[in-house]
Amino acid sequence: MNVNYINPFINASIDVIKTFAGIKSEAGRPLVRNKPGVNGDVIGFIKLNGHGISGYFIIHFSRSFLNKILVTLFNSQTTPAKEEVYDLAGELTNMITGNAKAELSKKGFFFDVAVPQISHTTPKIASDLKNNPVIIVPFQTRAGRFNIESSIRTIEEDFAKDTMAEVPPPLGMTSVAQFAKETRMDPIKIRRFLKTGFILGTKISNRQWHIPESEFEKILGPSKFKARERKIKKASVKVSDDAISVEAFSKLSGLSSAKIKNFLRTGFLKGALDKTNSWQVEKTEISKFKKKT
Repeated sequence: MNVNYINPFINASIDVIKTFAGIKSEAGRPLVRNKPGVNGDVIGFIKLNGHGISGYFIIHFSRSFLNKILVTLFNSQTTPAKEEVYDLAGELTNMITGNAKAELSKKGFFFDVAVPQISHTTPKIASDLKNNPVIIVPFQTRAGRFNIESSIRTIEEDFAKDTMAEVPPPLGMTSVAQFAKETRMDPIKIRRFLKTGFILGTKISNRQWHIPESEFEKILGPSKFKARERKIKKASVKVSDDAISVEAFSKLSGLSSAKIKNFLRTGFLKGALDKTNSWQVEKTEISKFKKKT
């Protein structure tokens, strides 16, 4: 594990505890172990799965540390209830992870912040991370001690260059680029959804996926998805006998087949699906791509 991965969590821990509770924290010397620690009365655990990284973040609190923060925040003399303590642990875990996420994203690592798991025992670690090194950083404050731990591995595949030529998606499928354009999502996030199975698709290469067009409904919602379907149907108007195939139009225009199909779907190019469900393009549409003299 790259030790630089822990720095955003160290900075975030110091900033969040200071901002949220007005308590200054001092980080101790980092330790490296082959499994998570077990110290702490209350443990916050959150999975880190995304583009470029896979891992988890753990923060160990003592009950007295959290009690002192709650007493300070609410100026109360009564001992906080267990539910209040667990809620605070979850809130701190979430904020620290969120701040660290923002810093890591600047380095090209992206992940979603899930709901923290709060308990008194260390949650089960995924099998692919059991042998991954764990970096532990202790913190000292006037309210007591707490520790943070992080175990992150790099997913090299996410940064590998794609050497495969573009493979046009078949009928009923779309590319990551087109899916991203229509849903206004980052392609990185779409690939993350594809890897986790939230969005279904067929992997072609490191960066290329073919996604069933029905998957648009998961992101757009039923009403916008139906509107999209109507727009595509409207674009598939009857063409003349001079209509040519997408491949032939590609040779004449210099455009890729994928881009031509995209123009057909959006209505920029006039065309229709034939009896074999293949796109045919009006040959006269080539004028849109020829320079005027």
